Amino acid sequence: MEWKVRGIRGATTASENTVTAIREAVTELLDEIVTRNHLNTEEIISVIFTATQDLDAMFPAAIARERPHWENIPLLDLQQMHVEGSLPRCIRVLIYVNTLKPQKEICHSYLRHAKNLRPDWQIAI
Repeated sequence: MEWKVRGIRGATTASENTVTAIREAVTELLDEIVTRNHLNTEEIISVIFTATQDLDAMFPAAIARERPHWENIPLLDLQQMHVEGSLPRCIRVLIYVNTLKPQKEICHSYLRHAKNLRPDWQIAI
C-alpha cells in the first residue's frame, strides 16, 4: 500500500439563508464525511466549499475552521456557478486527503435535498 491523494465529495442543502441553518448543514455534512471515512485531520490537505448564490449569510469555511484541529487546514469558499433550475441553497464540498485507501473505499456523502445529485454513486444517505 502506498499513500495517495484522494478527493472526497459531498453536498447538502440549508433549510434557509441564515447563519444557524448554514452552520447546521455544514456541520452535519462534515461530521458525516469525517465519520464515514475515519478521517484524521492530519491527513486533510485542503477543503474547497461552494455555495449557491442564494446562500450568503455565512461562509462554510468559517464554520469548518471552528472544528477542533481544523484551524490550520487550508479552506476556500467559492460561489457555485448558477445554472437555471439547479438545486437551491446547496453547499458542496471537496476534501483533499492523503490516504492509504483505494478510491473505491472513499465514502462520499450527499445529504438532505442533495441526495439526488450523484445517484450514479448510490452513496447518498
